[in-house]
Amino acid sequence: MKIKRILIFIFLILGLSSMIMLLIKQPNLIPPKAPKTLKDLAYDSDKRLGYTIYIPENGKLEPYLVLTKNYYKQGNVLLIRKYVLEVPLPHNKKNASSYYAGGIPDRFISEVFINEFPSKLRAQIVETSVNIRAEDVVQVGDKVEKIKRKLFLLLEKELGLAYFATSDEQEIKYFTDERYDRAIARTKDNTARVWWLRGARDHGFSNLARSVTDYVGIGASAVKDSYYLRPSFCLPPSTKIVKERIDGQYLYVLKDFQNANLSRVPLLAEDIGLTGQALEKNYEEHLYCSLKIEIENPEYGSVLSDSLTVHYGDVSQLRAVTYPNSQFDGWYLRERLISRDRNLNYEVLNGDTLTAKFSKKETVLIE
Repeated sequence: MKIKRILIFIFLILGLSSMIMLLIKQPNLIPPKAPKTLKDLAYDSDKRLGYTIYIPENGKLEPYLVLTKNYYKQGNVLLIRKYVLEVPLPHNKKNASSYYAGGIPDRFISEVFINEFPSKLRAQIVETSVNIRAEDVVQVGDKVEKIKRKLFLLLEKELGLAYFATSDEQEIKYFTDERYDRAIARTKDNTARVWWLRGARDHGFSNLARSVTDYVGIGASAVKDSYYLRPSFCLPPSTKIVKERIDGQYLYVLKDFQNANLSRVPLLAEDIGLTGQALEKNYEEHLYCSLKIEIENPEYGSVLSDSLTVHYGDVSQLRAVTYPNSQFDGWYLRERLISRDRNLNYEVLNGDTLTAKFSKKETVLIE
């Protein structure tokens, strides 16, 4: 009997050890816990949960990816907009400097785009200290400047290119797990777009700034060219989240905005459920058209929209947004003024190009 008990004990130990080893090698066998905070939803907490939170933007819910639970070791959760903003902007129009803190993308997301969020959310967004190349060495050199921002763009090292590092940045696991592929960003019609980073080009070219290409790679682009923005920001790890049924889908949302009766923003390609040639064929069969927006004087304003790709004859909703010292001068179609209203519902017929014109606000002197 004693030998039998010893054998049973040995078999139990071996069985338990095998189970432990199996769980270590196959952690997905353990079901994920329901997330209660934003930290729980982060990619580097448990990517099986989908690492996507829907954030209120201009009265609708926009998807953001929850990338990491401890950005820059400052203890806060990093989020990035899943889709780029629909209208591209140059890095700098007035001069050839790639200095991030003096560029249009930094000013636009910090002064204008941030107002797309409700005031309650803006108050919760953490002011984050981030590295940029210092203004006096954007052409050549490694001097680092730290700036504090609520909204910011990512840096090339964070996407997995260590040799473009400015200082002590860390790679973000979400990007490095599928290096380069996940760096590609898209508009909601699934078109890959070039998007700006906050890195400055070295090797003697101050007129080039870092960008992510639309063909799997990170390069440098002329600062006067227009490319897309993908804003990022941080929230406290304890920010409460809930799963809510919205438009027939269960989505993670911030608890503070639960039951706010917000609808999810239309996600064209996701809603169709196709990619590649099958998606292009669907667009052709159902007569989808894309509207193009050009910005005159982007240092004074830009345009925001849920989507510029709609069915032929449907309306694309456009909003002209300005800085405090700027004014909107109107919507133009081939130099013809069609409206001076900031909000425009435009019927898309032939893939038209609209120009939104902005200028510096005129100052009236009172004698």
